[in-house]
Amino acid sequence: MTKLVTEYYHFPFDEIVKLLRFTPNLHTLKLDHLSTYETSLKLIQESDAFQYLSNKNKIINLEIRLWCSLEEIQLIVNLFPKLEYLKIGVCRKEIEQIVRYLFTNNNNKTCHLFFLCISQIPKICLREINMLIKYEKLLDDYFIKFVNRDLYLWW
Repeated sequence: MTKLVTEYYHFPFDEIVKLLRFTPNLHTLKLDHLSTYETSLKLIQESDAFQYLSNKNKIINLEIRLWCSLEEIQLIVNLFPKLEYLKIGVCRKEIEQIVRYLFTNNNNKTCHLFFLCISQIPKICLREINMLIKYEKLLDDYFIKFVNRDLYLWW
């Protein structure tokens, strides 16, 4: 199995981690939501299952249909170090922090991410993210587009 799509909204994240241990050839994962509110993210990251999975998984494509917080993005980057493509929804007030985190992490070569899609955001975010990248010199060479309320960014 190389692709897993979950359609159950409140599938607990620690259960996803356990499930992923048994799918070593998985390259694509699509979730409705990261259901982390019931569990401490720190406890999840310290678990043996998380540690094992972060070293062994092959997931390069991840899509989360609903909003992710900065804390959840940090969890994602730690769990999926080979990640290349990420499609997420984010709360507008956290967009700058998330973009800054992803590009700072990417510049440190701790992840392989080169394509980001942020779903369902206002068009003004295109200008805001573009300015953030330029002023803070987060990326040298990149493309940014806004299509049907989704912002696409690749570098």
